[in-house]
Amino acid sequence: MARNKEFVLEERLENAKDVFWDKGYYNTSMKDLVNAMSLNPGSIYGTFRDKHQLFLESLKMYSVQTMEDYEQAARSAASPLDAIKAIIHSAVRRSLKEKKACLVVRSTFELAGKDPEVRVFLQQQNKSMVNMMASWINKAQAEKQVSRSKDATQLATFIVANFASIWQMQLLHNDKAMLESLENTLISILTN
Repeated sequence: MARNKEFVLEERLENAKDVFWDKGYYNTSMKDLVNAMSLNPGSIYGTFRDKHQLFLESLKMYSVQTMEDYEQAARSAASPLDAIKAIIHSAVRRSLKEKKACLVVRSTFELAGKDPEVRVFLQQQNKSMVNMMASWINKAQAEKQVSRSKDATQLATFIVANFASIWQMQLLHNDKAMLESLENTLISILTN
């Protein structure tokens, strides 16, 4: 029985995440959340304490889903270099499919400068992403697919930082060829 309640809660959190993702934190009202989650305000406050906590839980959910997507892309690759390519390709594919800014990117620009709790979470999420990418770069270096003269963490940081550019270019231009060119440029940095 508790399992069903957990599933329903997850589903409703998914709905809240979508509202925050569409409207941003500040433009999302409690009425928007009540409508999207099909819960009364008392149930939302009783479960999540306040709008801010609900937002953090939504952001965590999105971050977990993103990491799972990238890890799945990497796991299906034939080599470490192919895993890195698959992660970068996954970011481009997601930007074209979603047609809106990544929730992490959006939240970074909207809240990280003003909200210490969000900033700390986003820093941790960014560090996890960089560490994942650096791990694949280290594996690629061990297999001589990427030069050992390159610093894996610095290269990983550069690639992850450019993920924000992928969403920016998609939003500004919605040009698949441009995004594929950006993808190819990021990949060429690994092998040149």
